[in-house]
Amino acid sequence: MDSKSNSIIHYLKVYNIFDVFSKMNIENFQVNHFKKGTKICDKDDEINRLYFVVKGKVKVYTITPEGKKLILRFINSLAIVGDIELIQNSKAHNVVEACSDVETISISFEVIRKTMLHEPIFMSFLLENIASTLKISTGFTALNLLYPVEVRVASYLLSISTDSTGKVYKADIDSVSVSSIADFIGVSYRHVIRVLQKFYKENLIEKKKGTILIKDFNRMQEIAKNNIYE
Repeated sequence: MDSKSNSIIHYLKVYNIFDVFSKMNIENFQVNHFKKGTKICDKDDEINRLYFVVKGKVKVYTITPEGKKLILRFINSLAIVGDIELIQNSKAHNVVEACSDVETISISFEVIRKTMLHEPIFMSFLLENIASTLKISTGFTALNLLYPVEVRVASYLLSISTDSTGKVYKADIDSVSVSSIADFIGVSYRHVIRVLQKFYKENLIEKKKGTILIKDFNRMQEIAKNNIYE
């Protein structure tokens, strides 16, 4: 067995989904790599593969008709991309972007439809994941509007500053503009400015070469309610 097959089997077992795909030929899987900042899929893309994020963190967001981006959530491994599109036979509903270097294993919709859609264990797994995702998304969308802006800004800064294991990025942190934060969390530019100024005064963050860096992660996690976006 080659290294690719060994790697795929390893991930299937690590995330306890080996039995779900026990009747699937391992050769039908691909290993995919996405660099930080690249998209696994864009909104309204034709998507034809089911992706399992096995390493890294992804950001899921939507784009309004006015072109503004609104964060939905950040997902660590094991994130599944394309499940709703598979069932609905639709284009991608949201943008899924790599927040760190991401590794996935994936399988084509064509193969799944030919070999797996009548397998009870697979369909049960898929529908359970979709139901869980919709429950989280529905609850979060309503609850997010009730959180103070301070909590939302702190949570967003935490999510873009840590990898999938919660470790802080030591280098190559993306520059963060106030306008992008405001867009992603759905509040006004001025409100974000006021919150950031408060964080500066309390020595929670600093600005270095155009990048906002968190100085006190423990305190920031307290403000973020342990991060509402993850």
